[in-house]
Amino acid sequence: MLEPYVRPGIDDRPDYDKALSKEDKSAVARLAADPKRLPPEASADQPGVQTARLAADGTASVAAAAAVDTAVPDYASSFLDMRDPMVAADGERPDAAQVTRLKWAFAAGSMLIAAPWAALNLVAIPNQVALAFGIDTKAALAGIVSGASSVSGASGPSAVSAASVSAIHLAPALASIVCLGAIASVFFTPLVAALSDRTRVRFGRRTPYLVVGGVLSALLTLALGALQNVAGLIVFWVALQFSYAMLVAPLASALSERVPDKFRDVIERWNAIGVIAGQAAGGVIGGLAIAFGAFNPFLCAAVLFAVAGFATVLVWPREPSSEEQPHTPFSWTMALAAVRMPSGPESKPFRRLVWSRMFMMAAVGMTGAYLWYIVRFAVYGDDPKLTSAPMTLPAGMLVALMALATFAGALLATFSAGAITDKLEEGFGAWWRDSRVAVMMACVLYVLGLLAGLAIVAVGGERSLMVFSFITGFAFGLIDVLVQPLVVAALPDPRAAGRDLGVYAAAKPWGLAFGVVVGAVVVMLVPASLGYVALFPAAAVCVAVAAFLARK
Repeated sequence: MLEPYVRPGIDDRPDYDKALSKEDKSAVARLAADPKRLPPEASADQPGVQTARLAADGTASVAAAAAVDTAVPDYASSFLDMRDPMVAADGERPDAAQVTRLKWAFAAGSMLIAAPWAALNLVAIPNQVALAFGIDTKAALAGIVSGASSVSGASGPSAVSAASVSAIHLAPALASIVCLGAIASVFFTPLVAALSDRTRVRFGRRTPYLVVGGVLSALLTLALGALQNVAGLIVFWVALQFSYAMLVAPLASALSERVPDKFRDVIERWNAIGVIAGQAAGGVIGGLAIAFGAFNPFLCAAVLFAVAGFATVLVWPREPSSEEQPHTPFSWTMALAAVRMPSGPESKPFRRLVWSRMFMMAAVGMTGAYLWYIVRFAVYGDDPKLTSAPMTLPAGMLVALMALATFAGALLATFSAGAITDKLEEGFGAWWRDSRVAVMMACVLYVLGLLAGLAIVAVGGERSLMVFSFITGFAFGLIDVLVQPLVVAALPDPRAAGRDLGVYAAAKPWGLAFGVVVGAVVVMLVPASLGYVALFPAAAVCVAVAAFLARK
């Protein structure tokens, strides 16, 4: 019987899985490893990370949720080469169930992170500053700000004295806390991202920061609720910026490296929806909790912070180990690249858009940071009909309703922005989609919302303030959508899109710091009869400057 033909070097080759021992296999694996392999791309250089960070900041979340067809240039995308778009940047290929888990993890994580942050900024911190100056917002306060004397019948030196206390102390104190916190966040966010990039543990690069950041944020929030002096509030609020960056920065980086390009748009949309919903939930939680005590908003925020990190880590698939990640030196220049504005004449259009966003965020922060004072003092200064119940009850309910109205406006902008731009393009031509005229018209709509809020506070009818919240939420959502293609078109160098988008993201805290400082100056300079009502026209001026800078 003839033996089958044996092909030399093919059929007679031994089966290495059976012929080699475990020690031999490990030795071969070490020889096959590339000791000079390139480290993963830094978070500061990834456009996807900066896009996710913009959505997490709540300033481009509507544009991301609306799924507007304006792709940020990303030369690391697998769609530009022969790589598999179903494989993530970290080398994993998630199946259908794991993709679903990633979607819910980023949606739930962004919502749980945004909710306590909104509750602290809208209600808890401003109320704690008032308590630091001995002003109990639960009690009726005669003549605190404009309109209170006419409503309550209070007059004379006591009314003027109370108004002076409010204008001279509360606004500057709150401005110092918010301003220093915003400036600290500009440096902490890229610093945490750089440290996370260089973390080598078996739990992964992002997981430890999310868990520790959530617990640390909860502890610092409880400490803030126990303090009633401005110096202590400043110290712990700045410290909270670092722990909050431990939640935001790694989550944005994980979205870019753990989600395959095939599913990136869908999961970014869910992440943005989680941010929008979290901001609304935070306003509702803070407004309702303050009615039952000044410490309750801090307690609710602490619980949400503690749950946020654990919930995200438990829902998404386990992050791969980063122990084999190559060592890379830490560079302050790279970590703080977002602080430097790009230079050169080719960067002028981009710089104008950054300054425009800064003034727009100043307008948003001017009314948002002082919203509790506007509602509590300008609207409910001293209403005798409500003295039998804590004064924080109607004020907190109004803040909660305004948060829901803003959410409704942003949601409407999310679902209608694409249709609006399409209709305008049909009527005015294709030039309209990238036209700055559309941005300026959205700014005009935002100014109309501010003027409506000014009229409502001056005339009365506090429930009508929801009109102000709805219009400004809708207008700001449209601005997010309409500005996005302008920013992408104005990028000086598409290959450095990640760093430039980081500069654009940093315009939010810079604008917030500028807005609260200008707001405090306005409150101190205007007559006591106006008080916090003067913030509305001041914000309208900032929006007008933003619209002027956005033009060609």
